[in-house]
Amino acid sequence: MFRSVMTLGHLRGIRIEIHASWLIIFALLMVTLTTGLRSEYADWSFSQAVLTALFTSIAFFASIVAHEMGHSLVAIRRGVPVRAITLFIFGGVAQLDKDSESAVDEFWIAIAGPAVSFVLAFGFAALSSAATSEPWAVGLGWLAVINFMVALFNLIPGFPLDGGRVFRALVWKATGDAGKGVRAAVAGGRLVAYGLFALGLWRLLVEGNFVGGFWLMLLAWFLLNMAEGHGQSFSLQQQLSGTRARELAVADVPRVSPSTTVDEWIHTRVLPEGQRAYMVEEGDRTLGLVSLSDTSALDRARWAEVRVEELMTPIGNVVHVTPETDATEVLATLTEHNLNQLPVIEGERVVGWIDRERLLRTVKLHMELKA
Repeated sequence: MFRSVMTLGHLRGIRIEIHASWLIIFALLMVTLTTGLRSEYADWSFSQAVLTALFTSIAFFASIVAHEMGHSLVAIRRGVPVRAITLFIFGGVAQLDKDSESAVDEFWIAIAGPAVSFVLAFGFAALSSAATSEPWAVGLGWLAVINFMVALFNLIPGFPLDGGRVFRALVWKATGDAGKGVRAAVAGGRLVAYGLFALGLWRLLVEGNFVGGFWLMLLAWFLLNMAEGHGQSFSLQQQLSGTRARELAVADVPRVSPSTTVDEWIHTRVLPEGQRAYMVEEGDRTLGLVSLSDTSALDRARWAEVRVEELMTPIGNVVHVTPETDATEVLATLTEHNLNQLPVIEGERVVGWIDRERLLRTVKLHMELKA
């Protein structure tokens, strides 16, 4: 889902990232706050307004990270690994490695985020009332209100909002059927998206608020796509349940000698065979993996002199799966690392090869057979 990201660091072992789209919302928030503060507090200097807006904007996005950390820490305590927290144009998201295994886990993981936002709202409100400086009081007061609104909005019972996951957990617990919980939360997500779209259309056509109306319609589109994506992802996991990497892999692993030049490799193997990546092997030893993307930084004039072993990724650094890896984990690995191929390694031997296009065709067949 997220590719153009910058890693800020790690917190409790969780990678904190900023997506490029976050810069848009940060800039918009800065401009909106600065303009609003200048208009409402005419006696403030320009620097006071800008510094208050900057502090408030940074504190707001720190609050979003705290909200997502709430989800993440509870998830980790309940056995659900978390890869990263990513800030993007519509807020933040904690990237969990797998779904909850019980309705109770799902409930507590989902409710943790809004709980953190409520605590922050009351904390900022208390600090605002105690502040002796007007800019501090205004900024902290705004943070109190916005965190309270974030908590309330996220409790709306529809995917992908936290309230949708809470709703899913409650239906799951009541019926004993995780699928019914997902379908109920996806339906709720659709209603939320349609409602926001209608409100955006009203603001656009009736009120003449182009920016506000367009933003709500864009948010509605995002929520609808995320809701549908959750539903499809769950269906796919159910349909691929029990399928292992060995069943998705082909035994004919593409191999190339380490001494082969890049020019020879591309013109005698890559282009004729239509294969993007090869395992680099010498005798019975697997040395690494070389892919077409490895040549992007190499001048064509040097193709005839550079050997593939000079470009390859050493075997110890190659992303791979084992024959027993679950199919859903295979898909997640391909997506997370943006790979087109994935070797299947057992011990020190490469025993299979999974190609993204072939895998997607297999997935489509599974869905057609089990529809």
